[in-house]
Amino acid sequence: MVIAARVGVALLGALFLVIGAGLIFNTSDAAADLGLPNMMAAGYGTVRADIAGFFLGGGLISVVASFRKDASLLWPVQLLVLLALAGRVFTLVVDGPVAAGLMSMGVEVAILVLLLWAKRVWQQAPI
Repeated sequence: MVIAARVGVALLGALFLVIGAGLIFNTSDAAADLGLPNMMAAGYGTVRADIAGFFLGGGLISVVASFRKDASLLWPVQLLVLLALAGRVFTLVVDGPVAAGLMSMGVEVAILVLLLWAKRVWQQAPI
C-alpha cells in the first residue's frame, strides 16, 4: 500500500507539473482548454503566474512528498485543491452546474481522497 500511495502521489505531482508547464509555455492553447479564450496580454500573465503557479507548486510538493514519503508535506496540496473545490461549489451555487464544471469537481474530490489515503498510509507504515 505504501508503494501504491507513493506512485499515486508522484503521478499526481507529475500531472500537475505537466499542466503547469503547459500553462507557461503554451499559454494561449492551455488557457483556451480551461475555458479562457481570447485573453489580453495581462490575462497571459495571470494564467502563467496564478494558475500555472497553483499547478507547479502542488506538483512539486507532491513529487517531493512522494519521494520522501513525508505525509506532513501533503497538507499544502490538500489545501490548494480544497480551496479550488470551494470556489467551484460557490460557482455552482451562484452560476449553476455548467459554469462550476461538475467533472472538475469530481476530479478535485478524487485528488483529495488520494491525498488523504496516502497521508494515512504513510503515517501508519513503519519507517
